[in-house]
Amino acid sequence: AVQSWLQRQARRIFEERCHHFAPLLKVQWRRLALSSAQTRWGSASADGSLRLNWRLVHFGMATIDYVVAHELAHLRHMDHSPKFWDVVRSVVPDLDAARGALKGDVLPVFD
Repeated sequence: AVQSWLQRQARRIFEERCHHFAPLLKVQWRRLALSSAQTRWGSASADGSLRLNWRLVHFGMATIDYVVAHELAHLRHMDHSPKFWDVVRSVVPDLDAARGALKGDVLPVFD
């Protein structure tokens, strides 16, 4: 019950943030799916499909915004080139702090 509620909240927040960042990044996303991946926070496909780990809902909005912007930026650059990072940084100026939050925190696993 708690996990289902958290997943609903995650979807609502992620969709809202995608709608916020997509126009700023001049990209169009088509579909959002939630994942329970153990090693990835998100992924993007060239067709505009995004997958975001629902467990991101445990983080603050700055971290969620970073992951959403990161995956949307892949719709412009499907790599981690300097151009890609410039795109992410254009909407997430404090990129390093957001990335650091993902590496340092340990989250509960509800599976």
